[in-house]
Amino acid sequence: MIAELHLPQETLRNLCDELRNNTSIDTSKYRNLDIKRGLRNADGSGVVAGLTRVCNVHGYVMNEGEKEPIDGELTYRGINVHDLVEGYTRRRTPRFGFEETAYLLLFGKLPNREQLAEFNSLLQDCRQLPEFFTEDMIIKSPSPNIMNKMQRSVLSFYSYDANPDDT
Repeated sequence: MIAELHLPQETLRNLCDELRNNTSIDTSKYRNLDIKRGLRNADGSGVVAGLTRVCNVHGYVMNEGEKEPIDGELTYRGINVHDLVEGYTRRRTPRFGFEETAYLLLFGKLPNREQLAEFNSLLQDCRQLPEFFTEDMIIKSPSPNIMNKMQRSVLSFYSYDANPDDT
């Protein structure tokens, strides 16, 4: 069983509202710009790319009608990833910045100290793995492919959740 959260309902509700406010896109833009929702056309067939407010990848410029590759640039919510990393590593006590970056991706802005503390508390409550999960899913079935192992583990959480379809 997955650990229960110990955050007040109001805090969780506020985070969910913030998530919705910072991830939705006006549906008229999909039609006007002929952009696909997710990875599907309206008829259900697959597409290559979509429209997002979360990140942007820039890898070329147009020069006299020709694409010219440039050093790539990745931005999360308008902030260059290099700037994020530099901000975390140039401090007196360097850190990875995972929680701040996750907050930025989900809620559209970097957290202040109070928001980061609440978010860290939520993440801490959710980090508890089900009993025997490590042994059953990781140790007993080794794999040289760590990404395959992570994908398998994430998918298996569905079977551990008492209410897996409640999003």
